[in-house]
Formats: sequence, structure tokens, C-alpha cells
Amino acid sequence: MKSRKLRKIFVSIFSSVAVLTGALSGFIPTKANLSFGADNQEVHVLKTSDPVQNSDESDESTVIRIATWYTEDNLTNLKAYLAGEFPNYTFKFEYVGKSNYEPIMDAKLSYKGAPDIIYVDQEMAEKHARTGYIANLSDITEEFNKEAKMSFGYGNAVYAVPNTSDLECIFYNKDMFSAKGARVPTDFSTFIGACDYFRVVRKIRPLAASLKDPYGFANSALGVVSANYFSTDRGSGFGGRLRYGRTTFSEEIRPYMKDWETLIEHKVLTADMYTADGKRAIEEFVSEEAAMIVGTPETYVAIREARPEMKIGTLPYFGTEGEGMAIIGGCDLGFALNSNAMNYDKAKEVLASLARVDGQEALWKDRPGSQTYLEGTAFNVDEAFKGIEVCYKKGLVFTPWMEWGQDLNRQVHYSFGRELQKVLLKREKLEEALENVDKLVNEINRG
Repeated sequence: MKSRKLRKIFVSIFSSVAVLTGALSGFIPTKANLSFGADNQEVHVLKTSDPVQNSDESDESTVIRIATWYTEDNLTNLKAYLAGEFPNYTFKFEYVGKSNYEPIMDAKLSYKGAPDIIYVDQEMAEKHARTGYIANLSDITEEFNKEAKMSFGYGNAVYAVPNTSDLECIFYNKDMFSAKGARVPTDFSTFIGACDYFRVVRKIRPLAASLKDPYGFANSALGVVSANYFSTDRGSGFGGRLRYGRTTFSEEIRPYMKDWETLIEHKVLTADMYTADGKRAIEEFVSEEAAMIVGTPETYVAIREARPEMKIGTLPYFGTEGEGMAIIGGCDLGFALNSNAMNYDKAKEVLASLARVDGQEALWKDRPGSQTYLEGTAFNVDEAFKGIEVCYKKGLVFTPWMEWGQDLNRQVHYSFGRELQKVLLKREKLEEALENVDKLVNEINRG
């Protein structure tokens, strides 16, 4: 079973044996595209050396194609690294929106027209390890820890070079908290208190968030449930019980949703967030219409681009039970090698470089607040992320849907978010929403 409860992954990062190889404050933040994903397929060429030097026939074949759902602006440091590391190669990036990415890559792989290097999530890696469309990369991923290898493993082999960790937390405007006389939250009670203070006394939206995407909205609840329940020994086994039909959301998750309901009762989560996109949420935060924002490393980069002088802090999701805090995150993205790549050996050479410290550092710079899964290696993070450091130390980093199994995770994750949207819009009671999710789980399990 691929455990996503990261109890031990980052503990060594803060120990004396960790290798500190850089400071996030030492690089210039990349420009962010606020759409958070390529909307249409595009191809951009990164020429890493002088065109005159690349004019002979032998160099014409050294073109490495890379497929990604990230926007060009979120890959600045990776591109700079590739340009310096491989001056005689030309890199062509093919951008495909996340919603269309997987089916398009599936099709291209099937007719042997896919790029040399392919961004994959865990499900794509396992699927195409089975089909044989991506190559075994066990020989160049030996230095990664067990969690990373499990994330992109199938059988006894590893099929992708892991990116640095993903994360989702709450960012807050330090200057606004100070100027408005608000206390920085330390637990669920003080978080609600701060939200009430901003909304009622200061007439400022406490939290900006986009709740259009069902997956993202599901995380607003799963973060709270992680703090309350998945962080406990009993809660950590929920996914295994769910996939074998031994429990339900109504039975186990409902008791730990009270804090999430409190967020709605205190108007921290509001119906208008259902129509707000990520760009609008960031605009509210950087214009100081909101004191906090739910976000990811890409959100942080976008904020830094818009307001480089803003002092930002981070908060976990809070709860009143269990460990009382958690963040959403984990090993979500890897780089796979097309088994039928036009430049197979050279593309593998590129991937091997991304599996080394320098390559991971370039990826980390494009993902502020993240960490590498390389054994014995860590990067200093910006002061902004000190607020969630305790979650890394204690292993309170969760991607709960990955515990639900291949058959359930995506469909149930989506359905959970979609049903909670109906609760937010007062079209459904929470009990009804969870019953509907349970029906879907039962249908899938019966197959």
C-alpha cells in the first residue's frame, strides 16, 4: 500500500545530518501565471546554446521534448538549470492544461508520438508502468527515500524521478495582522477568533479562496479532518478500510467534520468562493481585501510577483482533536521517460541530472516551501514557511485520497468536493452529501 501519511519523511530535514544546500531567500521569485495551469496546448522552444553552434546535423537530433501541465512562468528555474547543464541540447516544452493532460498524453503514448520526458502524477506512473509506455528508472532513483520510490513504483521498479514535495496551507499577511491588531492563530479557536475579528470588527474578508474546483474544495475539509482524525492511529487506517468496504464517510468522517462546519458558520468559507477562481483569490489577498489565503507554492510565487515587499507567514489547517494541525501535501509529481523516446539515452541523461542535488535544487526553487525526497538532503526555506515547519517535523503532511486506492481516489475525491460544494450552497445537508459519497464508494467497490 502506498502510504501518504508522511510521518518520517521530513524529520531528517531538520536534524543535524541534513545537508543544507541553499536558501530560498537567495533567488529571485519566478513570474507566476495566475491561471495555475496551461489552458491550451502550446510548444515553447528553449534553445540552450548559440544557434550557430547547433547548426550541424548531429546537433539537430539533440532535441528533448518535455510534456507538462505547468505554465512556462512556473518553470523558470528548471529551464535555467537545463540551459546551464546541457548547453548543446534544445528543449521543447509542450504545455497542456491539467484537465486535458492525461487523456492527451495517454493517446500520444499509445501511438508513440509522446514527448521524451513526461510529467506524471502517481496514477499516470502506475498506469503506464503497466502498459510499458514509460521506462524503468530504478537505476537513477536509488538515492530517493522510500516514500518517493513507493509513490512512483510498480512491482519492484521505480518509473519516475520525483519532484520536490507539494503542499497546501494558509498564507497570511504579517503586516496586516500587525497593523490591524490581530493575533496570529496558534490553534483552531484562535484561528476562528482572528477570522471573526477581521470580518466583524475590521470589515475585511478573513480568508481568500477559490472553491470552484471540487478537488480543491475537498481539501478544505480533508485538511481539517487530517488535523482532527487522519493524524491519529485509528484515522491513519481509514483509507485501507474504505477501499475494502469496511467503513464509510458517514460513519468515520462525519464526527470530525464539525470544525469544517464551523468555518461555514463563521463565514470563513462563503458561497461566493464557489465562483471565484485562483486569480481572483490572489487579487483579493495582494490588494489587502483579505487577510489570509489558501494556497500552494504556485500561489506563493504569484503573491511574490505581485507584491514582493509583502511579509508573508504560513499556517496549517487547524482542528480541535487529534494532533490539531496538518497540511495537505506529498509526493505528487514525477518525471517519466517515454519508452519510445526519440532521444531515449539523452533524455535519460537529463532525468538523471534531475535526480541529483543540483537538479532537485532547481525544481525546489520553482516550488517554494517544498523539500526534496533525496536521502540526507534538505534546502533552507524562506522565513515565510516557518509556520508549517512543525508539520514537517511531526509528519503531519497528508494526501488522504491516495490511501483510498487506485479505483477510488480520483472519483471519490472529486465527488467528496462536489457534494461539499452543495453543502456550502445550502442545496444539501452534510449528512446527505456524505451518504452520496458512500453510495459512489459502494458502487465502485462492487465493480
